[in-house]
Amino acid sequence: MVPKHAIPYVWLMIAFSYFVVFNLFDLSSTILALRLGLSEANQTLLLLSSRLGFGLVNVFLGVKIVFILGMGSMLFMGVRSRNAVTRKMIFLAILGFAIVFATVSVSNFLSIFSVISTQ
Repeated sequence: MVPKHAIPYVWLMIAFSYFVVFNLFDLSSTILALRLGLSEANQTLLLLSSRLGFGLVNVFLGVKIVFILGMGSMLFMGVRSRNAVTRKMIFLAILGFAIVFATVSVSNFLSIFSVISTQ
């Protein structure tokens, strides 16, 4: 049983866990889609790849690491904060980004299945 005072922190950890899992799904589905011949639609990643001279997968992996570290710092601020409003805002931000990456992952997997089914 979780102590009552720890419940907001547990929810922050759960939201961050979902964020990391959906980021990994997005990473794996994008790599799989690129290997199947699909193209990346994110113009920012394409520009970074061409300007930095790195491969698209390397840039994508670097961006994922930066996202996870950034959300980890938000999680740290939320856990350290004694203000309930701050914790709720951080929880909603992390959960919102998790939902975005879940949606992107579903879109990637649908594209992958459409390519596989036509072959």
